Amino acid sequence: MLLSAHPELRPLRVHAFGATLGLVAGVDFVAAILIAMAGTQVQHGLGVAPRDFLWALTSYAVAAVMANLMLVQLAGRVNYRRFTLASLAVFIAGALGCAAADSLPAFTAARLVQGLGGGGLFAAARILAQYSSQPQERLSLFWGFGVANFALVALAPWLAGWLVAHHGWHTLFLLQAGLALPLLPLVAWLYPRVERTPSRALGRLDWPGVLAFAGGALLLVHALEHLRYLSRAELPQLAAYALLGLVLLGVVMRRFARHPDPWLDPRRLASRRYLAGLAFYGVFYLICGYWNFLVPAVLVDGLGFGLDTVGGLLALGGLTTLGAVVVFHLCLPYIMRKRRYIALGYVGLAAAFTLMAVSARPGAGVLDVLPPIVLQGAMPVLALLQVAMMTFVDMPTEDFAHAYAFKNIVREILNALGTGLAVLQLHHGTAAAQAAMQAATPGPLQPHLAEVVHRAAVGTAAGQMLSGLALACLLVAAVAVWQRALR
Repeated sequence: MLLSAHPELRPLRVHAFGATLGLVAGVDFVAAILIAMAGTQVQHGLGVAPRDFLWALTSYAVAAVMANLMLVQLAGRVNYRRFTLASLAVFIAGALGCAAADSLPAFTAARLVQGLGGGGLFAAARILAQYSSQPQERLSLFWGFGVANFALVALAPWLAGWLVAHHGWHTLFLLQAGLALPLLPLVAWLYPRVERTPSRALGRLDWPGVLAFAGGALLLVHALEHLRYLSRAELPQLAAYALLGLVLLGVVMRRFARHPDPWLDPRRLASRRYLAGLAFYGVFYLICGYWNFLVPAVLVDGLGFGLDTVGGLLALGGLTTLGAVVVFHLCLPYIMRKRRYIALGYVGLAAAFTLMAVSARPGAGVLDVLPPIVLQGAMPVLALLQVAMMTFVDMPTEDFAHAYAFKNIVREILNALGTGLAVLQLHHGTAAAQAAMQAATPGPLQPHLAEVVHRAAVGTAAGQMLSGLALACLLVAAVAVWQRALR
């Protein structure tokens, strides 16, 4: 018997249950990675400007925030199995809507539906794994969880790159629907029908609170995404967005604190360890949002790689992460809960970003950019999994669902923010570098030279962004060694 909470589950069923949890959790990650990887193709296919396309990125994140807010309450009423089945169905409907969209409003609305279904899947899977096992039993679940999750995340970019390169951007979302569809029977079959969740009284649902929280997140993220290229004319409007967003979030958190049974209980989130871990989580997902968009963009637009080649490179990076996860679990007794490994992870990320900035120059080939992609793929086990182990190590079981749901709210917002900032920064940085190069060239450029100048400008802008990310990672590494909350 591997799980004392479910003695009816045989060992093979337990491992299959863990793998299914990992696949369900991977659906949300795949959606975020693929829109960052092929976002430029989707944007061009819809014929919209980068700033307008940000609404499509933000709509998924805001819907995912709503899903995570509703998770604890709804799953407490219908159980995590039914919640997951319903969420997968909504995600599939949203993905099919994205594939069928031919305008930005239709696409943004479909992304909203997709985020509402997919946004809570990772947290729901992780919370159910926590409730289904005792601490000494979790390794039996998390082997399958980790391998299945990272395998899905590794293979999806390769499949997506090939499909989009050969059949258009709509197939990006048909793939997401196709990956989620087989999970419906797996969840129905392998998830326990009786769940051992903490018993508690369920009060009235606070719908105005969740809508106000989502609205505040939408306004704040939209303002922050445009902050990098703020003009004097836009200052009053963006300041109003940011202020109203902060006010709404503050009012709602105060409302939740006074509610007898809130969607999200702020009183359960005051641990110093948890807040420090949340900060490291936020930094990592912000950086991931940057990287997930920037690298495919510079490889396609700067170096002229096909998206199928880019997908293959990203898949190799994902497979490196999968291998690192296996090694991490084997070495767990020796590296568990040591903050110097968090610092080492960020030093490795800084090295990967610096190496990519140096390698991604005109004329570079696949072998030139492969080392930084592989190096980056090896670092999440140190920069992320170590933080995960330290953040929730002493979290009471009855508080875990609220804490993990809020952590995923932070993930959704900062991942979207990182991608949105990268979209705008690369667009404006490329335009500035291209203007400077053209000004230094007398007379109009021939079409073939204009393409060369454009690619060089993309490489210059991306190099500056990657160098900035490398410096930020070194700063985070120093903070990881200095702080004492996570140890």
